[in-house]
Amino acid sequence: MQNDRKILILCPLWDSEQYIGQEVQSVVDQTYTNWELLFANDNANQATMDIINDFMAKDSRIRMMGNDTGRHGSHGNYRNLIINADTKNDAYDYYVYMDNDDVWKPDKLEVYVKKAEEVRKEKGENTPICFTCNMEIIDQYGNLIDPDFASSYAYEIKNPIDAFLTHRVFGCNLFIDRKVYFALREVMKDPEFSSGISFDNFTYQMGYALGADLSFIPKVLMSYRRHQSNTTKEAVYKITPSYVFKSIAGIGNVIHNNAYIARDSIDAIDYILKLDIREDKRKELLEVRKGLEEGGIPAMKMWRKYHINCGNTLRTVENWLSLCLGFERKYMNREKYPEL
Repeated sequence: MQNDRKILILCPLWDSEQYIGQEVQSVVDQTYTNWELLFANDNANQATMDIINDFMAKDSRIRMMGNDTGRHGSHGNYRNLIINADTKNDAYDYYVYMDNDDVWKPDKLEVYVKKAEEVRKEKGENTPICFTCNMEIIDQYGNLIDPDFASSYAYEIKNPIDAFLTHRVFGCNLFIDRKVYFALREVMKDPEFSSGISFDNFTYQMGYALGADLSFIPKVLMSYRRHQSNTTKEAVYKITPSYVFKSIAGIGNVIHNNAYIARDSIDAIDYILKLDIREDKRKELLEVRKGLEEGGIPAMKMWRKYHINCGNTLRTVENWLSLCLGFERKYMNREKYPEL
């Protein structure tokens, strides 16, 4: 494996003194050492800054940039990092997102780079890369909750089109190359770029549009921490009888949420189509866009052609009913439903 492949790790920084030290230490302890860690400081408190300043004093690979863009929160900060992280096309080979509160396994970067080298040896050096990996779930104290999250949540995406109908991509375990990164950057520089687009799902969608290798690594490469400060704390990861009951009782919310994802993906597709992508990918994206926007027959055709699977039977049935029976269509009126 080549250690000359350089990795840039992108991490927004806010008040996270409880967890950030353990997260950064897990990066410092990586077996693969050719990396840099770039923070975007979003007004982090002094306790958090003291921890990061201590790491920066000891390790020149760790550095900091500010955020005076007016874009805040997880998505705004990642957009800031993607746009402003570096200006040289050949500065880094791979890019990784990082949260403030997770813990990486020591071989996370090594496994990713090794897999990327294998893919490029098989498919060619110019093959774009957009990988995801398995995770374990820990609580706020570091106690193990779930040792095999991919199995329990079914978040491995086996059909890339599925990513346009469900949000099952976790930014904290994405690994991309410079082709995907600079395509994201080109699109996100648009002043009108929607702040509502899910950056992690959009990264995966971009990888698909560019013909990237979208390999999933089944090995657990990180501990994903769940606590009340998570931006995804409301997400439901296991299908229980209670979840089924709530889905049936709250079918209006299910339709509303699916419509939100559909509109998010329509916006994502519109941005991607501005790029110079292969004609077959353009055609597929236009078919998906039509199915999402019109529902009904176009949605049924899309569903049948691309064998859509939303991770489990219940989510798939929910999505099929709300989209293909036309229940989401009214939400495509953005003037009437701007809140989506």
